[in-house]
Amino acid sequence: MHQSDPDLPPFARSWRQLYFLVIGSLLLEIVLFYGFMQYFS
Repeated sequence: MHQSDPDLPPFARSWRQLYFLVIGSLLLEIVLFYGFMQYFS
């Protein structure tokens, strides 16, 4: 049985998955804020 790293949050199974989640959320925020900027300017 594979033990998970105790430093990881419970929703991430590996460091690679955690990095993809963080980068994906940052890209989503950038796209959303750019859309807001275009819409409200």
